[in-house]
Amino acid sequence: MAGVMIAAPGSGSGKTMVTCGLLALLKRKGYNPAAFKCGPDYIDGLFHRRVLGVENGNLDSFFETGTHMRQKLFRSMKDHFVVAEGVMGYFDGLGGVSLQGSSFEIGTILGLPAILVVDGRGASLSLMALIQGFLEYDGAASVDYEKKTHNKAGCDVECMPGMGEEYFRESGCKINEKNYREKKTRNIRGVFFNRMSPMIYNRLKPMVEERFQLPVIGYLPDLKFLQMGSRHLGLVLPDEIDGIREQLEQLADRMDENLEWETLLRIAADAEGCDREALVRPEAGMAPRFRLGIARDEAFCFYYEDNLRAMEQAGAELVYFSPLHQKELPEGLDGLILGGGYPENHGRALAANRTMRDSVAAAVGSGMPILAECGGYLYLLDRLEGADGVDYPMAGVFGGRGYRAGKTGRFGYITLRPNGSLPFLREGAEIKGHEFHYWDCGCGEDEFCMTAVKPTGSRCWPCMRTVKRVMAGFPHLYYPSCPELVQSFAGQCVEYGKEHKL
Repeated sequence: MAGVMIAAPGSGSGKTMVTCGLLALLKRKGYNPAAFKCGPDYIDGLFHRRVLGVENGNLDSFFETGTHMRQKLFRSMKDHFVVAEGVMGYFDGLGGVSLQGSSFEIGTILGLPAILVVDGRGASLSLMALIQGFLEYDGAASVDYEKKTHNKAGCDVECMPGMGEEYFRESGCKINEKNYREKKTRNIRGVFFNRMSPMIYNRLKPMVEERFQLPVIGYLPDLKFLQMGSRHLGLVLPDEIDGIREQLEQLADRMDENLEWETLLRIAADAEGCDREALVRPEAGMAPRFRLGIARDEAFCFYYEDNLRAMEQAGAELVYFSPLHQKELPEGLDGLILGGGYPENHGRALAANRTMRDSVAAAVGSGMPILAECGGYLYLLDRLEGADGVDYPMAGVFGGRGYRAGKTGRFGYITLRPNGSLPFLREGAEIKGHEFHYWDCGCGEDEFCMTAVKPTGSRCWPCMRTVKRVMAGFPHLYYPSCPELVQSFAGQCVEYGKEHKL
């Protein structure tokens, strides 16, 4: 049982590169690695699964309770060397001022030792000051700010993310405000330098270790052969980079040359793991079985693995299919999920596959239960503006045109609340999600059926649309945050199957 978190002072420091290189090296050495991404991102997981062939998932302290995260991590650590990639900067959480959802909080909840990836390009001794700041910062500024802000608003402790005994007890977190202030929660156990010359590394490493009593476990020079770029959520899709597997094998070679392997293993072996007595696996139920179609190809590729597992536990047999390459929906489906992705990049091909569009529209007309998120929602519209600027016909389930907005106006974590009873949610229920998109769709506000509320501040907006047994919109939903949705959707899939197999 071993694991580490790869964290950094901020985005662009090299977390993903170091994580992928380490996963490739662990796989090469026979350590059976598994990867997790902190936060709601999908694309890093695609690298882990498609390119490296490594099991992956998400760890998210906004979506999940601490107990749920520890259950998931414990199951994985029984058989795998876990590498969890952090999100943004180590202390960056909700709203830019909270520790909730940060790599710091997730690592502390899980007892995962963190390796701080420090970008050494254009600096040397100044990196000592940066490292010292991260080792000494205790998060108290966030606690003080949130207290002051929420007290002015007249809120009680239950709506103060990131502080207070209520929050820590409910989240399953092992830390509290006193721990923050006494600096007992610092979990950084090693440093790894990125984009640093061998000469500077050999001079700086002993200085860091002597000054901070913290091991420096290796470095990478500036690697010209890597071609990872950015798009939307972080990195471009792995299928779009020529020779990506060869690049990552070269990266693993460099990691092997410059990583202090025994020190890494010693740090990873200190992972706390989990409280076994508190983490009893739920017994497999005798849920009625149903066939659930999952759109998965180059255009539809964003799925939380936890969502798919939740559907399986509710009785689903997952049937993967491609709206791009198959002519019709697979036979015998009882339900359908159209996930997010980049349909705008494949507008011409999706439009040309008219038989699939007609097949999806017919399934809607027959009353099939369907969930569609972001890219899947765009596919259900009348028309979609492709990345090439051309309008293409889509499935025509919802009126409206998907168009390039030019910027992301709605971004980040949200809690969604129905405005009334919906196909899979009763009035008063809540489900958590995440929204991030550069395409939009105009429609009347009376067509929206839910309200999205930001976890910090007072911002909210209408979202999600329904027709028959379809619920669709731009938010990416986290199903385990609302078991009611999973059970209701599964139940209606079973009901639909019975109706159409008589």
